[in-house]
Amino acid sequence: MALFISAATFARADNENLLGEARALFTAGDYLPAADKARAAGNAEGLALATQITCYYGRYLAPEEDRLALFEGAVEMAAAALELDPDSAFVRIQNAHALGRYSQQIGVVEAISEGLASKMRDQIDAALALEPDNASAHMLLANWHAAIINNSGFVGRMIYGAEEEEVFAHFAEAIRISPADAQIRIEFARTILELDEQDNAALAREQLDTALAMPVQTAFGDVLRGEATALLKGLAAN
Repeated sequence: MALFISAATFARADNENLLGEARALFTAGDYLPAADKARAAGNAEGLALATQITCYYGRYLAPEEDRLALFEGAVEMAAAALELDPDSAFVRIQNAHALGRYSQQIGVVEAISEGLASKMRDQIDAALALEPDNASAHMLLANWHAAIINNSGFVGRMIYGAEEEEVFAHFAEAIRISPADAQIRIEFARTILELDEQDNAALAREQLDTALAMPVQTAFGDVLRGEATALLKGLAAN
């Protein structure tokens, strides 16, 4: 028994070391090595972390021709993590994250026809049931409503119950929970500009200015800063 406990303890320590190395690589901007390191941990947290990093890289930095394969791989990793730990909000969030990125890549209308919108919503709802104050889950739910509205209009509202008011409500909740998270504010700005740039320009500009005033501590933070700056320039041009 002592040998078994010792071996299990060493295995957990090895996994923690791999996850720590993965986070350090991600912080430095070495995204694909970071994802590989996280996946090598082999547990639910590692697979979910690898999913998150892969989705970030695919969304912001990967060449267009590589994105579909990256998001397909992310969906597979997230599903494997879910089998290992269905009671983890982080795992549920990364399942929704991967499904969302994959849906954007193939086209939201096609994704809706394949039932991915419902699958994504199920994962978000499960995450919020586990952690009602999870800012990332609220952000994803806001984006879910917006994507349905932008791509399916009245039909999407009727079938899925998507509401513009829910976009603002869930982003407000995400910001209440994590007011210093620049990513949430940038996503809020981008999303409401896609809904109605004219009506939402002032609020989007406020969110972007707030995000840009926050300190940047990671390479991914620099990526987000670049997106915020581009969005602001687009507002100025209009």
